[in-house]
Amino acid sequence: MLWFGKQAKASGGGGDGDAITPAELEVRFDKDIASSKLDALIELLGERGGIEVLLEAVGLKKELFQHLLPPEKTDSAFSRDGFNAVLETVFPARRKLGDVFAKLDDDGLRKAVFDLVYGEAPVADRMAAFCELVPNDKENRKARRAIWDLAAELLHFRDPERIPLMTRWVWDVNTSTGALREFIRGNDSMETIPLEPRPETFEGARVWFADFLGERGFYRDLPYLIDLLQAQAYSDYVKAMSSRIGMIDAEFGAKHDPLELVLKLLGIDARTRDLKEAESDQQPTLH
Repeated sequence: MLWFGKQAKASGGGGDGDAITPAELEVRFDKDIASSKLDALIELLGERGGIEVLLEAVGLKKELFQHLLPPEKTDSAFSRDGFNAVLETVFPARRKLGDVFAKLDDDGLRKAVFDLVYGEAPVADRMAAFCELVPNDKENRKARRAIWDLAAELLHFRDPERIPLMTRWVWDVNTSTGALREFIRGNDSMETIPLEPRPETFEGARVWFADFLGERGFYRDLPYLIDLLQAQAYSDYVKAMSSRIGMIDAEFGAKHDPLELVLKLLGIDARTRDLKEAESDQQPTLH
């Protein structure tokens, strides 16, 4: 099935530690819910060039990550400026982790990132070790959450076919919230959601979404499409919560553009603006 058959073939990086076997999920995702989310996303993009615009933006983000962290480890590709450019595409890490990495010298920063990306330990262990850059205390609670998301994105967007996206907005076991929950019918009545926060769980979910998208006639760019579909689901959740408590719109700006939170979650808000400007520059001017 598309990229899953490639899992055992290392494309550089953590070797056997990157081989993730999809778990059998203890929950059942609902295809009708998934269809409604996908249709809503397609409709929102109907007047903006179609879903290809977002797929291109996500693809450009992958290129940015792969330029900094190519398949074969090399010091010459890594730079602080390049890392800062990557950091800017990770929401909310770009707002909460600048000071953390400013305290590291160049060698310390490179080692921390290389151990995460190219290390031989299992993916979950490497992510946990990377998070130790931020003290696990009350004062650093928000930064601690943000660095987990950064670790998840560094691994995923560098190699989206082999590593699932494991950010907290996809699934956060500590709050029992995330995009995955939104695809479970009747989740509001469930006391607990039996989804363990481990790579095999996220990969098991990706298998389900890949099957679903194949049934809908999508066969290309499936890793990106799954990211977009999950972001749409979490955006719907945030907007629903916002309408109840009136607190979230101020942070995410979701009142102004129904796609704004989707773009921010995936860190492609600036990239889509660049694409729009490029398309605009290519259009003939009418006088």
